[in-house]
Amino acid sequence: MRKQVAVKLAVSALALTTTLVACNPAAMAYRPGAATQVGGERKAGEAFQKAEGFARAGNLGSATTAAEEAVALAPRDVGYRMLLADLYLKTGRFQSAETTYGDVLKLDPENKRAGLRVALTEIALGRPAGAVASLDRIADTASPGDVGLAYALAGKTERAIGILEAAARAPGADGRVRQNLALAYALSGDWAKARTTAAQDVSPDQLGARLQNWAALANPSAGADKVATLFGTHAVADPGQPTRLALADPAPQRLAAAEPAPEPAPAAAATLAPEAKPVAPPLVQVAVSEPVVTVDAPAAPAAPVVASAVAAQPSEVTRPVYADAVQGLVRAPVGRATIKLATVRPFESAPRHGFAPAKAPAYAGAGKFAVQLGAFSSQAAVERAWAQAYKRYGFAAKTPLSTTVSVPGRGTFHRLSVAGFDSRASADRICASVRAHGGACFVRAVAGDAPVRWASRHTGVRHG
Repeated sequence: MRKQVAVKLAVSALALTTTLVACNPAAMAYRPGAATQVGGERKAGEAFQKAEGFARAGNLGSATTAAEEAVALAPRDVGYRMLLADLYLKTGRFQSAETTYGDVLKLDPENKRAGLRVALTEIALGRPAGAVASLDRIADTASPGDVGLAYALAGKTERAIGILEAAARAPGADGRVRQNLALAYALSGDWAKARTTAAQDVSPDQLGARLQNWAALANPSAGADKVATLFGTHAVADPGQPTRLALADPAPQRLAAAEPAPEPAPAAAATLAPEAKPVAPPLVQVAVSEPVVTVDAPAAPAAPVVASAVAAQPSEVTRPVYADAVQGLVRAPVGRATIKLATVRPFESAPRHGFAPAKAPAYAGAGKFAVQLGAFSSQAAVERAWAQAYKRYGFAAKTPLSTTVSVPGRGTFHRLSVAGFDSRASADRICASVRAHGGACFVRAVAGDAPVRWASRHTGVRHG
């Protein structure tokens, strides 16, 4: 029986907060306007709203039923099918999810998110070769951080590492990409690189637990467990998508046949003189009607939809274990980690592998907890990041801190965090707000962080 493992999820990217597909602006483009909804369309919209409400409340069973009703009433609405597919995936119905994501791709062939989810369901259903083929079709256009991690889950760790290493070196690479790369190293068995890479964005007190969780996923045959754990669920017996929801081709339109031209009246019989020779009857040309032609009416093109995973968690299962490494594939509410894999000890401590924070003046201000916003290659990059963060996230009254760490083989990194939180709960709330605005962060205890001298240029408060 698969062990349930819990860990705190950090989030960012691929349309992922704790929102539903319906809350995404792109998904709303598929929703019929209230002014034009009539009959079945209006009922479909009402069912869709019910599905949203049930999902937010964590009642995924009722949400799925309502979403199925919406799809039955408006079968060619991409947003409705995308939400239903997400719900199937969140409830462990992988076969139904694969079919429904496939329907989305029929309606919107350029939907990269649906393409990625099809690959994940194929991994869960024990078809890694099919998953790789699905990923190959979107590898050149989808996010490298997401595709790379999916290749790793499908067992193609060498290819995954190649993609993710290039993505991690690219300008603007964030902690999500680095954590995906770290997990790919772990799944390939290179635990030394997994540790040093993960250490760039994970606090030292959480690093060992992160590696223990990854060790539990190293079984190459546990495709269903990997995907189920990723989405905080477990596989269930699945009869497949209900037949009444099958996506049918658009009904053909029959063109009216041309009316046949009226036949001319028969020619009057010729009166023959006794001596006259027989005369051949005149040739009469009768117009023939055009043949009936049946053509398929072209379907109206659907705009692409990128939607977030359903955020509500099933009450009977624990949180996913992929932590920051899966923020490009799923977002989930953040909770405190509860690690129970005592038998897995890949490493004893971070300093043994050369991870040692550089000496820095201790932070003596109020608050024991900090929200780390990222790690950067230079102090100038730290200041630029803060210049954007303090406005975007409302940090004008907060104190920016920085500490420098040296990672063997990868160089020196400068962490940026915001301090002033007396409890982890208050820091968690700020971190959740950052994620809701598309950022990445995690909460840790203040340790070795020091105020920055340039803070007054952005907050009006001078330090040092």
